[in-house]
Amino acid sequence: MNDPRYSYDVQDSIRKLDWAEWDSLRDVKSDPFMDPRFIEAVENSMGDQCRFRHVVVRDAQGRPMATACLSSFVIGGASLAKGAAGKFLRLVQRAIPWINRSTLILCGLPVSAGQSHIRFAPDTDRAAALRIVDAVARKFASAEWARLILFKEIDPDGCRELAPLVSLGYRRADSFPLNHAPCEYGDFENYLSHVNSKKRWKTRRSQQKFANSGLRVVKCFGRDHVAELYTDDVHRLFEAVENRSAVQFGNLPAEFLRELARRLPDNTAFTFVYRGDEVVGFSASLFSETTFHSLFVGLDYGVNSQSDLYFNLLYDVVDIALRRRPQKIVAGQTADAVKHHKLGCYQLPMSLYVKGGRWSMRLVLKIAFSWIFPPHPVEFPRETAQLDTDGGDASVDDLAVEADADR
Repeated sequence: MNDPRYSYDVQDSIRKLDWAEWDSLRDVKSDPFMDPRFIEAVENSMGDQCRFRHVVVRDAQGRPMATACLSSFVIGGASLAKGAAGKFLRLVQRAIPWINRSTLILCGLPVSAGQSHIRFAPDTDRAAALRIVDAVARKFASAEWARLILFKEIDPDGCRELAPLVSLGYRRADSFPLNHAPCEYGDFENYLSHVNSKKRWKTRRSQQKFANSGLRVVKCFGRDHVAELYTDDVHRLFEAVENRSAVQFGNLPAEFLRELARRLPDNTAFTFVYRGDEVVGFSASLFSETTFHSLFVGLDYGVNSQSDLYFNLLYDVVDIALRRRPQKIVAGQTADAVKHHKLGCYQLPMSLYVKGGRWSMRLVLKIAFSWIFPPHPVEFPRETAQLDTDGGDASVDDLAVEADADR
């Protein structure tokens, strides 16, 4: 780690760093997840269950060359895997009980939205900067008795930047592919005018079912007192979705959505669906000048079957996004078939870099890495996102399981 070209600073809160310096390494027009206000929202709402380390690497002249967020987070051992991998880990848990409540050190934050939390200046020696970040992560892991160190949600460009991690003992694994919606249309109606008539008819039928249900839609920004509107009862709708997810990363508290609205009042969009005075569905999104990220949904599953509530929440989110004329619309990492067939989404691959923080976990990874981190191939690459193909029309019940994991 001793490199005379670089020094570094580590703080346990983003509030202790120079925000202007931090922002100098992110594109403020397109990078809301490294916005200090977003990080502060995470700290304020999850500080009772996580600890944080924020790293700034500087060159000999004191210029910032890299920034990274690290967090300590407790997760169930099977939470990162599903299918055969999940079954395998449940067997391992019986023999090795500690794996059921394992502490991770994330190069990232404990909010899963398909984002990374490491940035570099263009002329940075990536290998040298990563040696520093890895050393900080290892020291953090030792203090927290963490069993894994994980750089999460890395896109193909990021993988090229993080390639030196392999020489530091990390192994690359697949994360869930990230869905992107087409952004060349003026609004959702304009999008529908370009799809084939069969697909358009099915969407109209779903919209009419929602209209006939008598539900009321309210759209607002974080500044519109969302922190008060987002009650514990509303959050239980999110928990209903999260609890059905095949892969659960952690329990996101209600206070995070409130803090997000408070800290980023002009960069958060919310839709609330009411039945009378009761909220039965909602969506939450985060946007910058050039990007739009669909973050979370919550819904009453009893109402969903009567109104196509989930599908119509998706239509509404895409309409809000398109009206902002973004260069990129990100629609999350799950419910892939729903988003492909209903919204024309395509996927880009995402990766993780992982290594054991302790010898016991290094041994487990050596034996069972491919089981714990199975492949997640892209099912709907960009070239499949053709608006003139229908792709079938599974029922609401058939798609509900896949829609559950929308995060």
